Amino acid sequence: MRTTSRRPHLRGLAVAATVLTAVALPVGPVAADTATVAAAPAAAAAVVPVAASEVRNYAWFNTKAESGDMHKGLAAHVARLINATPSGATISLTLYFFNRQEVLDALKGAAARGVKVRIVINGSQVWDGDAYYKALKATSGITVVECGTRRPDGQSTRGCMTDRTDATTLKNPPLLHDKFMTISSVRLAGGTTASNVLYVSSANLDHYTAYENAITISHAGLYADYLRYFNSLMAYGRSGASNDNAGRTYVAGDHRLYTFPRREGAGSKPTSGSNDPIVSILKGLNCSGSTKVDLANFRIQRRAVVNELIAARKRGCQVRVVTGAKSGARHDEGKPMAALVTLATAMPVHLCGYTPAGGIPLHEKFLIIRQGGRSTLYVGSHNLTYRALRQNDENILALRNHPLVTPFQQRFDLHYSTCLQWNPPAGVAGTVSDADQEATA
Repeated sequence: MRTTSRRPHLRGLAVAATVLTAVALPVGPVAADTATVAAAPAAAAAVVPVAASEVRNYAWFNTKAESGDMHKGLAAHVARLINATPSGATISLTLYFFNRQEVLDALKGAAARGVKVRIVINGSQVWDGDAYYKALKATSGITVVECGTRRPDGQSTRGCMTDRTDATTLKNPPLLHDKFMTISSVRLAGGTTASNVLYVSSANLDHYTAYENAITISHAGLYADYLRYFNSLMAYGRSGASNDNAGRTYVAGDHRLYTFPRREGAGSKPTSGSNDPIVSILKGLNCSGSTKVDLANFRIQRRAVVNELIAARKRGCQVRVVTGAKSGARHDEGKPMAALVTLATAMPVHLCGYTPAGGIPLHEKFLIIRQGGRSTLYVGSHNLTYRALRQNDENILALRNHPLVTPFQQRFDLHYSTCLQWNPPAGVAGTVSDADQEATA
């Protein structure tokens, strides 16, 4: 039965959860506006302190009410963080797609006042027609490392870590798809300073209309792990070397950072669940108690993940799913992904946007697992596609028993209650090829 929206999405939400002291441990994007990019500031911009709530357990979500520019609040947050960075600090930023003037201005201002700015950028923007890329390259004090160059079809020739493709499942080229930033030091209102600041988002710094999320925390261990990962991206981007098994799992206390790409095991196909951390996490769930699994992900293509979601539900776990696209095509006009058909046949799958009536897609990528008194929040850039697992530069941050699980749980409940349940069209099979190609990530 097709459900209907019972209430509108809430107005904009930027949540600063209960402060947690840092521990001492280590779709298509819209085309860039190439018409006008403002000149660099003539002098170094002053440091503008931010509230502690913006760097300690901060969660940002956008809403339908902001559909005119649903990334405006996110870009403003990122610009404020950059503007609060003092001379001598280091900013390390990954860019899959970028055309926000306010962020460009903030980066220029930071470089002018002596902040070390390092950027790794996806090759789709590396061409003479992209004014934002050219502005970054032309700014003294900003180091830009390109991962590939722009192909005639607008995609990148490679990711940072790998150039892996094949003739069947992985036809499209890899991407630098990360959306995170590390800042070594941020000046706070009142005169104090926050160190080891980490920003992680599902959203690109562009003007795409979609439901998104972002977090900002201060944590020494996770900061160090993301910095190691960023340095690897830079090294591979500069050298042009390829390692399609470069992804690894970093440990920072109870928290984890999963990076990609990850190659399947010997004798396995790319479509297998081999070396897939999401499959391993779901397979290991004990569903004898009141275990709950809430998944919100833009694209759900991977058969092994779907199989484990269904298996967990059969074992007694409560499983709820919200997605943002039913196919891999740019405007979702393609045939439904076979694994998603199987999932929607086995349990309710709610679809945000991309419906016959139109709407706003969900571009978020988060997972919440609750087992007894323990919760884990997984956030980051990673769609549940083969490209994300086997080819792309991606990250998933896992926060155990963290205050941010509360606003994300509220966000999931809101999506699940307002986005429509999707029923596969009659005659559409869930057993055809799983090599559905996603046009964009």
